[in-house]
Amino acid sequence: MAIDPEPEPIAAPSSVESPGDVPSPSRRHEVLATLVIVGALVAAVAARPLVRRVAAHPTREECVTMLDRYAEEEARAADPARGEKGPSLDESAARTIASTTLDRCTHDLTREEVTCALHSNGADELERCISP
Repeated sequence: MAIDPEPEPIAAPSSVESPGDVPSPSRRHEVLATLVIVGALVAAVAARPLVRRVAAHPTREECVTMLDRYAEEEARAADPARGEKGPSLDESAARTIASTTLDRCTHDLTREEVTCALHSNGADELERCISP
């Protein structure tokens, strides 16, 4: 019985680089361009929370005023008979909410968002001002 000799190794295709080969300059440029694009996307995603953290935050009074306005706008949206400039709510919803909500407002929202919300023309516009 004859023993088969070991098969000859198959040569790698010429288009595949071996580990010891140095990539061509154009290949290096492609890799660098890809890294720049990925880095820019990561920076764009990470920038928004950083900007929000260092931005000016509203005071507790500004948050109470905004929440009062939000409660009034929601009441007007629920009952159109109140009119555009209807009477204020008897008991402010902002005064009955938990202090943790006010704390979140003063820490999570920016002064610019609260100012936008205070100048809004309705509940939907107000929500767009403070949406993340």
